Amino acid sequence: MTGLPDEVELGSGRSLTLRELDPGDMLDLIEAGGSAVSGAAASAWLSYAQMICTVRAVNGVPVQMPASKDEVRDLARRIGNEGVMALQPLFFPSPEQEDVMVDNAKN
Repeated sequence: MTGLPDEVELGSGRSLTLRELDPGDMLDLIEAGGSAVSGAAASAWLSYAQMICTVRAVNGVPVQMPASKDEVRDLARRIGNEGVMALQPLFFPSPEQEDVMVDNAKN
């Protein structure tokens, strides 16, 4: 994933500061996932957890990179539904958004 904004403003006035995960972060996330990344739903869990773990601060208050499944879950709860809804288009674009991205890349 490239081109992640530095910050996402939520309608409620909250903000999420983002940072792209580097390869070391991804390895840490895989280790933190434990059994969640070895089953049939591993790809879905890892994609969702990657999105959650790009959040490095909520309202300017830093958050640490989660080191366990429970910490990933806690961060997801802290981000909340509104935050997840704001992050999803950045990681899982709609077909229309993908078409625009392809057109922009061609130009």
